[in-house]
Amino acid sequence: MSLNRLPADGPQMPPIAGNALDDPRMQEVCRSLRIRVWTRLVPEILIAAVVGVLAALGSRPAQIAAIFVAIACFVMMQIAISNALWLRRIERVLRAYPWEQRLGVKRLDTNERRSRSPHVVKVSRGSGEWSAEMVMSPVLGHRTWEADMSEAIWFAGDERFGGVVAIPGGRAPMFTKPRQWDQLEARRAKAGADEVGSARRAGLNGKKW
Repeated sequence: MSLNRLPADGPQMPPIAGNALDDPRMQEVCRSLRIRVWTRLVPEILIAAVVGVLAALGSRPAQIAAIFVAIACFVMMQIAISNALWLRRIERVLRAYPWEQRLGVKRLDTNERRSRSPHVVKVSRGSGEWSAEMVMSPVLGHRTWEADMSEAIWFAGDERFGGVVAIPGGRAPMFTKPRQWDQLEARRAKAGADEVGSARRAGLNGKKW
């Protein structure tokens, strides 16, 4: 299922109670992403199978091409594994935090030459207030900017540590971390035990992406 065909749930359909991954809409988004990550390998696997058969039958061009096909399959497999691990990281955050409705994000890296992720943004707190600069990156790295995010978003996490930003309904989830991690150290030091515990469960308690 394509993410673009999922229902365009707006702010009038709030998140359900509980952790963000308890929301059936979010579960469907994660299933869709997981399928997309692995089905991208299907063409490469089919090509490799055909080339392998021809090479085994003694086709000289196929034997030469097999080397390049093997390299391409290895690269695609590494990309798929990387995306799968990124999705697991997003799901870990979603298990630790509930969704919050926000008024959108302000993109700071708008540039025709830099339309792809990661994106530099500020997350709305409402009443004209914004978070510190955040860096967002989706599961599938080719995804371009989601214009809907400038109007309304769901946020799961803690701005001091990071989280996940998504279009209302949980679509197009992006892992998010503070851009200037060290500058927020004083604010993180004021976090309570429960807040630190949530960040640790979500895997957000370290500077490393």
